[in-house]
Amino acid sequence: MTFIPDPERVLLFTMLLARATGLVAAAPFFGERMIPVRIKALVSGALALLMLSVAREAPPVPESLVGLVLLAGAELSVGLVMGFSGRLFVMAFEMAGQVVAVQMGFGMAAMIDPLQPHRTTLMGRWMWLVGMTVFLGLGGHHHLLRAVAGSLELVPPGQGLLTAAVVEAVVDYSARGFVTALSIAAPAIGLLLLTSMGLGILARTVPQMNVFIVGFPLKITTGIVGVMLSLPYLLEVARREVAELARHLSGLILAA
Repeated sequence: MTFIPDPERVLLFTMLLARATGLVAAAPFFGERMIPVRIKALVSGALALLMLSVAREAPPVPESLVGLVLLAGAELSVGLVMGFSGRLFVMAFEMAGQVVAVQMGFGMAAMIDPLQPHRTTLMGRWMWLVGMTVFLGLGGHHHLLRAVAGSLELVPPGQGLLTAAVVEAVVDYSARGFVTALSIAAPAIGLLLLTSMGLGILARTVPQMNVFIVGFPLKITTGIVGVMLSLPYLLEVARREVAELARHLSGLILAA
C-alpha cells in the first residue's frame, strides 16, 4: 500500500518550518554562529512539528512555484521579525559595552569577533555575554517561543505579511534599544566623565604632571568599577526590558 501525503498538510508544514527557521536564524542564542547548523535545523524542525499539532488552517495550495516561494518568504519574515526583536535586547548590552570601552580608551583595541560579523571591544564582548546570560535567565527565549506559537491564531500560515504597522513597531523598538544601551552605560559613563574633568583640572593646576600616563590606567580602573557598581541596576533594567519585549511581541502579532 503506497502512502500518499496530503498536499495541504505538506504545505502547512512547509509554511510552519519557514516561520520557525526565521525565528531560529535571527533570535539570540539560537541563531549564534557557535550553534551548529544541524542543531539549528533540528530545532526549526521540532518547532514546526509542535506547531503542526495545533495549527488548524492550511493555506490554499499555490498554482506555481513562484507562489510557493512568496508564501514561504512571507512566513520566513514573520519569524525573522520576532527573532530580530529578541536580538535587539542582547545588542543593547553589547552597544553599552562598546560605549564604555571607547570612554575607557579601549576603542583602538577592537578585535574581530569570530562569533559576530563585526569588530568589537573586550568590554563590548563581555557585556554581550552578560546580556545573553540575563536574556536566558529571565526567560526571554520563552517569550519568543510563546510569540511564534501564539501567532498561529492571529496570523495563520500563509498570511504572514510585513505590514506598515509591523515595520513601524520594529523601528520604534529599535530606537528603544539605543535608549536601553545608554541607560545601561550611564553609571560608568558618568564616573568616566567626572574622571576626565578631574584630569583636566589636574593638568591645568599641575602642568608638570604627565596626565596621559596617569589617565590611561585611571580611566580603565574607573570604567571597570563603574560597570561593577551598575550590575544591580543593570538587572532591574533587564527585567524591565524583558517585560517590554513580551509586550512588543504581542503588539507585533496584533499588527501583522
